[in-house]
Amino acid sequence: MVLFEASREEDYLCLRWTAGAHITYADAVEAALALSTLPGPKPAPLLVHITGIASVSIGARTGMLAYRRFSRVAVVGERPMDEMLAAFAARASMPVRYFTTELTALEWLFRRG
Repeated sequence: MVLFEASREEDYLCLRWTAGAHITYADAVEAALALSTLPGPKPAPLLVHITGIASVSIGARTGMLAYRRFSRVAVVGERPMDEMLAAFAARASMPVRYFTTELTALEWLFRRG
């Protein structure tokens, strides 16, 4: 099963986790490496889709918080469980916010100030 898709859009990076994924430290490292090999300026804003993921391990959370190659991170989900799974990012070193729509997430990613 493919756990994620990493891509570069016009002005940002995008990471889409597969619904039902149980994200481990190794998965988080693999996703970070995939994002870091995409062309374009670094750091870049990142849009992360987590709708329907099943879990994020403590190790994956620690690894994600340590990765600093994004200027801002917008996390998009649809369920209360998605918001709970994204809450660990509140301690990140870069600005991170949770959204329920991609449009509002993208507006925030590119807001000045």
